[in-house]
Amino acid sequence: MVQRKTVKNFYRALAASAYVAGASAAGLALGGPPGAAAAAAAATANLASPLGVAAVELAAEVGTEAALDSTKMATGGLVMEPTFAMLGEAGPEMVIPLTNVPKPKRKRSRSARAADKKLSKAFKEANARYRLKSGALRKGRTQADIARLAHKLRKKM
Repeated sequence: MVQRKTVKNFYRALAASAYVAGASAAGLALGGPPGAAAAAAAATANLASPLGVAAVELAAEVGTEAALDSTKMATGGLVMEPTFAMLGEAGPEMVIPLTNVPKPKRKRSRSARAADKKLSKAFKEANARYRLKSGALRKGRTQADIARLAHKLRKKM
């Protein structure tokens, strides 16, 4: 019972603050800081009305039901689509993806991006030297020759 009350209070606060934040953002977009303040005040007043209280209570109840009545995985299970589940309710549990999940790409460092630009510039120069105006390679030259020359030029930059 205490857990249900805590979860419901969380969703009650979340719904109310989301409503006020949305109204403030709209007011800011339409009327600048004074508009945001006026919109927040109006939203707070709306939440205090009987209709506002009922809307927040309904949202809190729906959120609480979804959180507490979720699929319990204590005895295991196979999840094939996004699922709201409860984990760890009967002790330690393990969740392991069955397929390779791609790792998020790391942002390249400033020095790595600078090196990329230098190499790009070097490849443009190497292509200009080893290709004809038509774009064809000069006689006796290969793509490998272009790459070697580009790397050599990059080292000189």
